[in-house]
Amino acid sequence: MDIAGNNRNAMALLTAAIVAVVAFPIWIPLLKKLNIMDHPNERKIHKHPIPRMGGVVIYLAFATAVWLFIPASSDTEWQGILLGGGVALAIGCADDIWNISAPVKLMALFALTVLIWRFGIITNLPFCQRCDETHIWVNTGLNLVVTMLWLTGICSAMNALDHMDGLSAGVSIIAAGAYFAVSLQTNQNAWAVISLALIGALAGFLVFNLPPAKVFMGDSGSFFLGFALAAIGIMGGWSPNPKKALIVPIAVLSLPIFDFCHVLISRHMNGTTKSIKEAIVYCGKDHIGHRMFDIGFSKRMALLMTCFVAATAAISALVLRHAHYLDASLLLIQIIMIYVVVAVLMEMARRNSSNSIGSGKADKQKNNDE
Repeated sequence: MDIAGNNRNAMALLTAAIVAVVAFPIWIPLLKKLNIMDHPNERKIHKHPIPRMGGVVIYLAFATAVWLFIPASSDTEWQGILLGGGVALAIGCADDIWNISAPVKLMALFALTVLIWRFGIITNLPFCQRCDETHIWVNTGLNLVVTMLWLTGICSAMNALDHMDGLSAGVSIIAAGAYFAVSLQTNQNAWAVISLALIGALAGFLVFNLPPAKVFMGDSGSFFLGFALAAIGIMGGWSPNPKKALIVPIAVLSLPIFDFCHVLISRHMNGTTKSIKEAIVYCGKDHIGHRMFDIGFSKRMALLMTCFVAATAAISALVLRHAHYLDASLLLIQIIMIYVVVAVLMEMARRNSSNSIGSGKADKQKNNDE
């Protein structure tokens, strides 16, 4: 990448960060005045009401940097990212204020899928090797389905990951950093600017979201982040090998995917919920950040350890891009083994937490009897 490209990238990063840092001190008091607050309850770990809907400023900072510094020669994909991100933000804001239903979100995700497809953002899996005119449309239709599933999954996973101060933003910075690293290796200039703009916006947000948080991103932020990471992941050219092009972005975002899948399975297995729908909407202290906290880590250390796991998986994913078949298989096994260890630790933390609660109730009952 030339000097002009490096300067452009640096300016995109700094501009997004500065816009976020300047805008949040204005936005936070306004949220308090409008009473858009996240109130504590028994299923949350914060003790006082905190303003939410920080996603508005994250998007504003991101969009400003992309608009100003995207290369003039870029394709229209970046326009799809900005427009789709704005729609995702609006859906998240509506959810923050009115708590919209799951079917409405699903219809919105379908509309988002069609929208970004019109700007050229769609998976490119080879469902048919030699396509005639009919099979081309079949191939496109199947890729649209995969794109929608990918958007839905990552949006849901990022929403679930937003359960601890700094966690969703920290993991997203790691993922966007991996995107940027590949963009440098492959000279994808627009991808580099978009990735750095997202990093800058999130870095500015973290100034106000690290423990103890002054603002939460809310559903507006998590929905926008889920869309952005999913869409940017499709936009990038990961590898000429279609299998690697499929596996690498999944590995980069493997921590939120793991956390989301783990809580769905564990809630069903321990009887907390009775159906998949109930497991998805249930809000409990059983996510990876909560379990790190249960192990005995402080909030900051739990955040650091979780981000460390995400970074380890992302680095392995980047190495996997250049690996031969055997080495790539071993790296994939390594990523899976990391999450097996994490799952075991989370289960041990759950049992210890349950035993502590049970012991506390028994002691309380004993004191009442006396």
